[in-house]
Amino acid sequence: MTDTDTVQSERTPLRVPIDHEAPPEPRPERGGALGRVLGLDLARALAVLGMFYAHVGPMQEFENPLVNTIMQIPHGRSSALFATLAGLSLVLLAGGRRPLPALERRQRIVKIVIRAVLLIALGTALTLWLHTDIVILAFYGLFFLLALPFVRCGVKALAVLSASFAVVGSVVYYWIGMAQPAFVTALNAHDPITRMGADGLGRLLFTGLYPAVPWLAYIFAGMAIAKLDLSAKRVRLWMASVGAGLALAGYGLSWALQQVLFPGGGMGGGPMSGSGSSGSGMASSSMGSGSSGMSGSGSSGTWSDSLSGFDPWSPDMLQFLLSASPHSGTAFELLGNIGIAMLVIVGSVALLYRFALARKLLTPITAAGSMSLTLYVAHLWALNHVPSNSEGGPVVAALAVWGWFCVVGIVFAFVWSRFFKRGPLEYAMQWATSPAKLVR
Repeated sequence: MTDTDTVQSERTPLRVPIDHEAPPEPRPERGGALGRVLGLDLARALAVLGMFYAHVGPMQEFENPLVNTIMQIPHGRSSALFATLAGLSLVLLAGGRRPLPALERRQRIVKIVIRAVLLIALGTALTLWLHTDIVILAFYGLFFLLALPFVRCGVKALAVLSASFAVVGSVVYYWIGMAQPAFVTALNAHDPITRMGADGLGRLLFTGLYPAVPWLAYIFAGMAIAKLDLSAKRVRLWMASVGAGLALAGYGLSWALQQVLFPGGGMGGGPMSGSGSSGSGMASSSMGSGSSGMSGSGSSGTWSDSLSGFDPWSPDMLQFLLSASPHSGTAFELLGNIGIAMLVIVGSVALLYRFALARKLLTPITAAGSMSLTLYVAHLWALNHVPSNSEGGPVVAALAVWGWFCVVGIVFAFVWSRFFKRGPLEYAMQWATSPAKLVR
C-alpha cells in the first residue's frame, strides 16, 4: 500500500493539489477534472484488487506459459503500482504543479511528515500484531520522508532520479544482499524494532520485501507523472508510449537475454531456480508469507536473505540478475513495472476523462480506490482468518477467496461512499494530520 491510499479524491483537476481542507470545485459537466481524479482512484482500485490476488490468489506454476504469465500478472506489479501512485500523491499533497505561498507550503510539508510517521507507526504495529513481513505501510512512510526534499524538482530531474534508482539502486540492493556488509548487520543487530520482529531501518532501506533502495525508483516515477498535465491528449499519448517502451525494455529484454544466454532454462541449485520473468521460482518464495494466512516475520522470504553467501560470479547469479520476477528488485523488473504502472494510470485517466458512462458504471470500483488505506488494513486482518493457500492448492478455491475479497471490499466502499466523503481510516488520517494547520 502507499500513502496514495490516504489521499482522497476531491472534485479537483489533477494539476491542482488534493486538499482536504479546501472546498470542492464545482462538478464539471463533461468529464474534465472529475474524470482525471476518478482515473487515479480507478488505478488505486486496480492495485487493491491486484494486491488481494497476490495475497490470496493461486500461487502455483502452470504448465501453459501463457496461462502462467496471465495468472502471475498481479504479483509484484500491484505493489509497484501503489508505490508509483504514492509518488504521484506526494506531489499532489505538496501542492501539485502550481506554486504555493510559503505558509501553505510549510503546512503541507508538516502534514506530509506527520502522515509519513503515522504510516511507519501503523505499519510497524500491524507487522507485530499479525506476525507477517508483507505489510508495506512502514516502507511507504519512509519513502515519503526520503522523497520529500525532491518534490519541487521538474519532470526531467525526477525521471533521472527514477532511472538512477532503478539501475544503481538495484546493484546496491544485490551487493548488500550478497556481501552482507558490517554496517547493515550492525544496524539490524542494534535496531530495537528489528529485534522485536518488525521492519527496522536496515530492512526498510536495504533488505526488506519493499526496500527503499531500489523502490524509490517507483516513487520518483510517480512524482514525475504528477508534474504532467494529463488533461492534454498529447501528454497522455506520450506517457502511454513511454510506458509501453519501458515495459517492453524491462520484461522483453530480460526474456531475450535469458533465452540467448540460458536457452536451456533455469540453471538450478541457486536462488534463481524457477523461471525468470514469469513470476515463479524465487518470486514465489519471496511472497510466500503473503500468499494467504500470515506466517513469517522478520527477515523471512526476501530475495536479499537468499543471496547471503551466494557466489556473485556463478551462472545462477547472472540469470538471477537478468530476471524480471516479482519483488526481485532487478533493473529489468523495476523498469517493466514502472512501464505497466504508467499504462494503468494513463489508461484509467483517459477512460474516465473521456466517457461519462464509464465513470457511472465504475463508481463502485473508484469508491474502493478512494479508501484504499482502509481496505488494505482490513484485508490484512482478514488474511488471518483465511485458510493458507500454499503452492499447489486448489486454483478454483483460491480464485473464489479472491472474488469474495473483491466483492466485499467494493460493496463496503460503495455503500460507505454514499454517506461519507472518505473511508474510516482516511478520516482518521485527516484528523491526525490537522495540527499541521497550526504551523506559522
